[in-house]
Parts: sequence; C-alpha cells; structure tokens
Amino acid sequence: MEGKKNRALEGDCQAVSEVMGQVLMLAVVMLAFSSIAVVIFSDEVNINPPHTPKADLQERIDTGANTVKIFHKGGEAIDLEDAKIVLNINGQQEVFELSSDPSVSYDATNNVLMAGDYIVIDTNLSRGIDLKSTDTIDMYFVDTESDQLIQRVMLQSGSEESESSDDTDDTGRYWITPHPNGTADDTSEGWISTKAVNETGDGIFTTYYAPDKKDGNPNSTAQVFDFDIDADDEGITEPFSNVTLKIVYSVHDKNYEYITLDISVDDSEENPEWVRVEPNMPEYNKNFEPYYIDLTSYVRNIEELEAFKVRIVAVTHADKKADKTAWIDFLGIHVE
Repeated sequence: MEGKKNRALEGDCQAVSEVMGQVLMLAVVMLAFSSIAVVIFSDEVNINPPHTPKADLQERIDTGANTVKIFHKGGEAIDLEDAKIVLNINGQQEVFELSSDPSVSYDATNNVLMAGDYIVIDTNLSRGIDLKSTDTIDMYFVDTESDQLIQRVMLQSGSEESESSDDTDDTGRYWITPHPNGTADDTSEGWISTKAVNETGDGIFTTYYAPDKKDGNPNSTAQVFDFDIDADDEGITEPFSNVTLKIVYSVHDKNYEYITLDISVDDSEENPEWVRVEPNMPEYNKNFEPYYIDLTSYVRNIEELEAFKVRIVAVTHADKKADKTAWIDFLGIHVE
C-alpha cells in the first residue's frame, strides 16, 4: 500500500513539473516579444520626427519703415507657437519668437498662419535696429518643433540697386519683374523661382513642357506670373501714357500649334479673369529673342497695375511623349 502511495506521489510531482516548465517557457516567450516591441516602437519614434509644414511664403522688406513682411500664399498652416524667424543682418543674428516677441505682429487666427495671413516684424520697435538699403539681410523661417527650415531667403544683397532689371537692348527702359515680390507657378510642374525671369543672359530660365493639341483642355497647363507690384514703392503715379510688356523666350522647335499670352488685372485670389492679349506669339527657335506687347489699353490705372498677372500658354503638334519645351528667360513690365 505504501509503495502505491509513493508511486502516485511521484506521478503528481512529474505532472506539476511539466506544467511549471510550460508556464516558464510561456513567460520567456512573452518577455522576448515585449523586448522586441519596445525596440520596434522606439525606432518608430526616431523614424517619424515631427512634421515640418510646407508653405509658399512671400517676403517683402521696407527699409523706410524698418519692417519685414511675410505673406502666406498657400500650402500648409503654420503654428506660430512652434515657429521663429531669424534675421541675419550684416552677419548679426536677431531671433524673433513669433508668438511672443513684441517686435512681431500678425494677422492670423488662433496663432495659426494660413493662406492669406501675414506677419510683420518691426526691427526698430523693441530693438532699435534701422534697416538700410545697403544691408545684407538673410531670413530663416524655422519650425522649432522639428528644428527644420520652412524657408530661407535673401531679402537684400547689400546693393542699393533695385531688384528690378534694366533693359538689355539699349532702349533705356526700366522694367519691373516678378522678382522679388511676386510669385511664379507652372500648373503642371509646381513652384518656379522668380529669379529665373529677372535677368537675361544669366543662364537661368523657366522650362515649360507644352501639352499637345489632343489634350482635353490644353489651356489648363500654363506658366503663371503674379508681379505683386507696389506702385508707391516703384514711384508710379497716374495717369499712364505707356505700358509695355517685354518677354524673352525660346522654343524647342517650330512645331507649335500656338503660343499665347494672357494677362489679368483682376485682384481675385482664386480664378481671376484672364484676357488673351497675344494669341499667336512668334516661335523663336534656339536663340532667346525679346518680344514686346503694348498693354496701354489693358492696364489703365494703379489698381489694375497692382493686380497684374501674366499667363503663358503653349500647345504643340507633337505627341506629349516628345517633351516639347519652351524657355522663358525674362519677363518685365514698363510703365510711363
């Protein structure tokens, strides 16, 4: 009888050992998976840093008023509590926390800068900094949460000369270009630097991939230039006796259905009214040539001048795969 009890006890202990072994193995597996999960989620934190807003910002400096204005022209919203602007003035850095600096004012809702809003920095208000036309000024718009640049731009190069371009064909005219206050966009390719059309012969120009005539709506592809002219800054007064547009361009070859030029003097932010002033521009092949268009009957007063925009539309005979291109080297308006 005693032998049977011992055998039964031995069988029970063996059963308990097997259960304990399984429990221990399960615990080891769970710990291993927990460790892996910690590593994976830690890596995800490192892989996905804070998002940096992408926005189209336009800057304007007024040395007479000691102000720098930044306009939000489109793109993502910017939380001003997570942003700062650094001005490098002749090598001296000035940091402006946008939500708290007394030198900063803005038109924005709930400290969030969106399309149509703007920021004004008065460098003289609390810091006593007088801006001069001979200063070299760089601006850095920084997202402090990600510590990344939203935009960097040179506001002034230290020269007293105007940013607008002089004529290069000995006419002696003064031309206002979209640079630096305006904007330029390719409706098929995106943002364009306005510097591309500010000077002739500098090797910088826009590249426009023209659609073919079989496209459903070829006019939907264009290069659009908003000059954003300030008549006071340019010293322009009414009445106007002459308004002329100059464009310097070249096309890939003589295989175009048409090259047209539209203008708008409508200050609507969206869907401005366009007028086709040149329905069939010459196909200048290879060599960049200047072309002049009389706009005196279209731009008649300061209000229309300050809303002035240009749209270039080209359509080719060739198939879209041929990648027919046009290049624009200069675009300027002269007002008398």
